[in-house]
This record gives sequence, C-alpha cells and structure tokens, in this order.
Amino acid sequence: MEKRNYGVLDIAKFISALLVIAIHCAPFYQVNETWNFVYVQIIARLAVPFFFMASGWLFFQKLDIQKGAKDEGNLHVLKRYWLRILKLYLVWSALYLPLLIASWIKGGFGFFACIRFLRDFLFNGTFYHLWFLPALLLGILIVYILIMKYKRRSALCICFILYMLGMLINVYGSELINVPLLNSLLSLYESVLVTARNGIFFAPLYLLLGFFAQDFINNKFKKQALAAFLISFIALCAEAFLYRYLHMMNDLTSMYFCLVPTVFFLFIYLLQLSFNGNVITLYLRKLSLLIYVSHIYFITLFMNVLKLSNLTVYLLTIVCSCAFSWGIIVLSDRYPRLKVMM
Repeated sequence: MEKRNYGVLDIAKFISALLVIAIHCAPFYQVNETWNFVYVQIIARLAVPFFFMASGWLFFQKLDIQKGAKDEGNLHVLKRYWLRILKLYLVWSALYLPLLIASWIKGGFGFFACIRFLRDFLFNGTFYHLWFLPALLLGILIVYILIMKYKRRSALCICFILYMLGMLINVYGSELINVPLLNSLLSLYESVLVTARNGIFFAPLYLLLGFFAQDFINNKFKKQALAAFLISFIALCAEAFLYRYLHMMNDLTSMYFCLVPTVFFLFIYLLQLSFNGNVITLYLRKLSLLIYVSHIYFITLFMNVLKLSNLTVYLLTIVCSCAFSWGIIVLSDRYPRLKVMM
C-alpha cells in the first residue's frame, strides 16, 4: 500500500524544489510585492518542511522501533542513511567551493573566517541553501534517539518545544532583542549559531511528523485531511500577513506556527491519493534533489552576473537546473561516478 504513494510524493517533491528556487530569487518582486510575498513567504515556505517530512516518512518506516536504538539492524539503516547524506553534503560543498572562494576573496579570509566556515559546515550549510543537509543529518539523529528512548507523546513534546524556541528566535528575534536578559541570550546564540533554522530547532519536528504519518497511509482521512489543510493554510496566510503588518518579516522568516499543521495535513492528504509511481515519478524524485542542490549556481549567473530581472532569473533557473539535473541523471548511467551528486 505504501508504494502507491511514492509517485504522489515524488511529484510533490519536484514542485517543492521549484518553490525553493523562488525563495532564493523572489520572482515577482518587480511585478507586485504582495504577489511575491504570498508566493515566496507563504506558498514556497511549505517546500522545505515537506522535504523533511518526506525524509522522515521514508527513513523511519525502515526501522523496527520495538527493537530499540542499539539494534544492529536499526543502527545499520541509520548509518547507511547518514553516510549517504553526508557524502552528498561533502560532494556539493566541494562543488560550491568556487563560489565560496570568491566570497572569501571579496570579504577577506582569516582565522575567524575559518571558524565561521567550520560552524556553517556543522549547522548552517557550507553554502546557504545547503543548510538542509546538515540539518537533516543532525535532526535524524535527534529524532532517532527520541523515538527509541521515549514514548511518542514525549518525543512530540520535545520536538515541539524545540520548534517553538526556534520560532521565538526566527520570528520574534527582532522584538526579543529589546527585552533585558533575553537580548543577551539571543545575541550570544546568534553570535554562535546565527539562525534557528537548523537541525536542532527546525528539522526534528517535521521529521517526527513524517514518522507519525505512517498511521495515515490509507484513504480513510482524505476529506478530513483536505479540510484541515485548507483551514491551516488560511490560518498560515493570516499569520504571515500579521507578521508583515507588524514589520516582523524578513528574508529568513520561515518558522511559522501554522506552517506545522499546514504541511502535516497536506502530507497526509497526499498519502490518501491513489497514484502509482512509475519511471517518470522516479526521475522526478532524482530531479528534485539535483535541482535543490544545483540551482544556486544558475541564480548566481543570471542575477549577480547578468543582472536579469527576478522573474527572468526564476524562469531561466528552472529551465537550466532541470536541464542540468536531467543531464546528470542520463550521464550517470554511462559515468557511474556522477551518482555521488544525487
């Protein structure tokens, strides 16, 4: 029954990858600021949490929870998954070295730059969009321990508390900076880790919800899930516009409260759809990952070098990243070493 749902998730992951591109180039900024706000700060913000949920759903169904954290089979699954993501992260970190070196030349490179690079490698990503990979590595370890050591409700409470703490930093940081004592704690945290959008605060809750989604892989909840998603999405829109009205919105604002139920119920609804995976959806699965990791090169070229309009950058980046990703997939059959890129 689970295999029938892979096709739906693959399509959704491909769409999510295109939405991630929008986050990084604000396509409608020069057309209509409100359109751009809705598309980038609301719709596109569903993408990364969806990726985390899909990752959690696919990973945790491979485990035998009853056998515990030290079971050899469970540890083998964890180790294999962790090493695959780590290898992917290292490969793409190396591929982005030219852009990193260019930024170092421009901003200067010294001892503190080395420290910042080490910090970013562990928590924030060696390049800004790659933060998803170290967050996935750390988040998957945290949730693995929680679901093996604690009851489901306790694990959920811990992940929810972490998310809410991260939300305070991500959304309300500009307000907390004016509160005595909290401003010192916030400044200290941001001086060390910069952002709460990482594997400690952001990723665990969505990964855990992906695990919980295993309870909803039949079609008994289709109408309820769709209704709950629509209600949650409307609430998400209201929340985002409220932050905008209060001038609490910035480019990195992404840890909305209503984003959690919106993504969860969307995921549950998709699991209710009967759609068999096929060769096309398998390619879409591979494309989504490659588009995600490669698209910044094209945005850099079209936006920073050629100085094209945001919408043109968005459209050209979609076309080029899809073409590039398709080429890597096709060539990987002839040159297997290319498979380390996906």
